[in-house]
Amino acid sequence: MVGYESEPINGRELSSVEHSEAGLVSGIATRMIIQPLDVLKIRFQLQEEPIGGANSGKYKSVTQSVRLILKEESVAAFWKGHIPAQGLSAVYGLVQFASFERLTRQVYLITPNFCHVLSFFGFQSPIDFACGSIAGCLAMTAAMPLDVIRTRLVAQGHQSVVYKGTLDALPHIWRTEGFKGYFRGWVPGLIQVAPFTGLQFTMYNAFYKLWNKLIKDHENYGALVAGAASGTVAKTVLYPLDMVRHRLQVNGFKRSGFGKQTQHDRRMIRSMLFILKTESIYGLFKGLLPSQLKAAASSGCLLVSTQALCMTASKLIFGVASDKVSPAFLLCFGLCGTSLAVFSLSYATSLTHLLCSSALLGGLQGAAWVPATKLVSNWFKDGSFATFFSLLGCGSNMAGLLLPTISFFYWRTYTFYLGVACFLFTIFVYLCIEEKDSGEVDKKKEKPPGGVFSLFSSKVLWGIAIPYLIVLEIRTATESWMPLFIKDVEGDPGRFMFLYETGGIIGTFVSGLMLDILCKYVELLTARRILAFLFGCLMIATIAISTSLPNYIIPIGFSLGFFLFSALNVWCMISSQAGLKSNAGSFSAFVSFIANFGSVFAGAPLAHLVSLYGYNCFAPFFLMQLCALLVVAYMNIPHKMAYIKKID
Repeated sequence: MVGYESEPINGRELSSVEHSEAGLVSGIATRMIIQPLDVLKIRFQLQEEPIGGANSGKYKSVTQSVRLILKEESVAAFWKGHIPAQGLSAVYGLVQFASFERLTRQVYLITPNFCHVLSFFGFQSPIDFACGSIAGCLAMTAAMPLDVIRTRLVAQGHQSVVYKGTLDALPHIWRTEGFKGYFRGWVPGLIQVAPFTGLQFTMYNAFYKLWNKLIKDHENYGALVAGAASGTVAKTVLYPLDMVRHRLQVNGFKRSGFGKQTQHDRRMIRSMLFILKTESIYGLFKGLLPSQLKAAASSGCLLVSTQALCMTASKLIFGVASDKVSPAFLLCFGLCGTSLAVFSLSYATSLTHLLCSSALLGGLQGAAWVPATKLVSNWFKDGSFATFFSLLGCGSNMAGLLLPTISFFYWRTYTFYLGVACFLFTIFVYLCIEEKDSGEVDKKKEKPPGGVFSLFSSKVLWGIAIPYLIVLEIRTATESWMPLFIKDVEGDPGRFMFLYETGGIIGTFVSGLMLDILCKYVELLTARRILAFLFGCLMIATIAISTSLPNYIIPIGFSLGFFLFSALNVWCMISSQAGLKSNAGSFSAFVSFIANFGSVFAGAPLAHLVSLYGYNCFAPFFLMQLCALLVVAYMNIPHKMAYIKKID
């Protein structure tokens, strides 16, 4: 459990400070991801007019609201109130985890015999539930001032700004409303905490038991489904309390920008009755859809691909940022944050802590990738760029080869020292890095065709993203499905993966070397196009025949790794230099964002085909990808954006 554990961890018990640190890290990564959903939910909750219909208010649906906020307030509006929200997560996590650990410890120390009797008969849950409810109430009370400020910052429209930020809101509320202004909506917040914990726990057990009755295998998927369903149901039942809490929090605050505002000085019960009278029963459930998405994601959906999801999102965010901020600064920031995330991983005390640390790790790894590719592009000319870029791309394969060697070490010890090594390397990079510009095109004299989001209409972007997506789809299929197939044919998956990673290292390096050599005879973009589509076709052909030749599956592993990572390296190289200097980071980030959805196609759709037709479906499934790749090659889409000269 999350609280007091009688068995020591890594030879000693974790202190309250370490539990608090784990709680702090747990909230930060999740909050950054779900903040846009929170903004949508709060905007819907505060709109007193109907969401839909002839007399609807400003916000009519999730998609319409997203478009409207982007148009009126820009993408930054989805992270309004993000700073107090992060503070809320930090305070809530610190107080909740530390107090829960302290409360459960005290219960064990004061009534040890009673606790052992409960544990013997399988009644440990009431202790966890009671301590968790008290800890949640304490955390809610401590975080309430930041919750009020977050709600009010989100409620501010673009036309009239009451608070300039968190530091401005704190004294402003004190002057105008006094101490009680920081705790508006406190009562429904407290009432919501304990029932939510108990209801979610009860529903989880019910859904999990039902899953095991209906589906005998796949217990891991059962836990995922039960977690998502229980969080969604619990959030739905108690949603009116969340709705009223946010309505009460804007009392005394004159917002503008959307709809009318009624001062809910009637307290909780009378406010609920007033909403029922004026807005009907549906008024208590405004903003439920984004709230459901948030609840399901927090409870279960992020369990599937936490780190990959965060890395994809961070590549997009920091890729756009790298066009406006120093790439060297972002690289050092990503490395430093990664080292801190690895430190937090070594102190993880539960699955929740582990996943949140992984989310933070993935997010900060993505922060460093696009700036790193931009710096390599600036440092090396066309004649040597491919070779050095390939050396950069060998890192993931080297990590895959080193994984078996770390099994001899205790994982906490290994991750701790890995964090130390990463931090020392960050210092080295900070002291040695240079931002030398190759000067290919003067950034001041180029004009990108449209804004950042106009890149989505670029043929160049889609001409690179689609083949890149196919490569990542086959990579996911290889690393997920091939070990299962090898087990079915009584082969050695470990040997296959070793040869696969070895082939990947050689393929990554050789493809870069081949590209530099080929550039001496043909034009750069032509050389890249030839090798990218050649390696892509060989990769698809190899995986298509792999399940038809089970006796040769081990040597096929090397060939598959060689062709796959060769194609991946060349397409990554193309995307890193296809944009202009003013939008190169954004271009690379958008390509990576689109391409990462290839992993989705290697998941559920392929799983459904395998369940129906077995592994024989591999050949037709991947030959379809080959046809798509050949169509893109036939279209001969340029792999470099054109730029417009600015008129001085």
